[in-house]
Amino acid sequence: MTLESDDSTLAREASRGNQNAYAQLVRRHRAALNQAARSFGIPETDIDDVVQESLIAAWHHLADYDPSRPFRAWLFRIALNKMRDLQRFRKVRHFLFAAIGFDRTESTALVDASPSPEQHSAARAELDRVVVTLGRLDSHLREALVLTALVGMSQTEAADTLGTTVKTIEGRVTRARAQLSGFLNEGNLRREP
Repeated sequence: MTLESDDSTLAREASRGNQNAYAQLVRRHRAALNQAARSFGIPETDIDDVVQESLIAAWHHLADYDPSRPFRAWLFRIALNKMRDLQRFRKVRHFLFAAIGFDRTESTALVDASPSPEQHSAARAELDRVVVTLGRLDSHLREALVLTALVGMSQTEAADTLGTTVKTIEGRVTRARAQLSGFLNEGNLRREP
């Protein structure tokens, strides 16, 4: 097994307990998982956790991986499910807080975790703008666009990850790009808190 081993070979070795093989897979895909989580609007404070949970879940389920399919698509399907779980959890928590009358603005005023103005950069502001814009897309359009345009998956890999067809991915990406273009042409992006 070499550093150039393909993902399927590494996954097979990892499923036999070879932690070095899995470590190579993690090194190979962690940055893309981080980028995907950020692009899906996962809060910066939760990105490391959701990526780590995805990688741990993949390790525990390596026996379920089908080596005839792309490993990256299998891994991203796990990560996407973890991201969806987090977003559902946040919605439920928000609902419960509202139901019991807990005002998060009062509690967050006690500890101001926002970065100072000196820590903001033009790149971060632009990334935030893109994430806000992406957040305006329907989730199925956003997922297809993020996986193909930002993560760099082929349409075939994205279709496999999302459990749909290449034709569906093509349509979703086309619609997502058209909507994004419209949002950007509006000139008044909605800012999320």
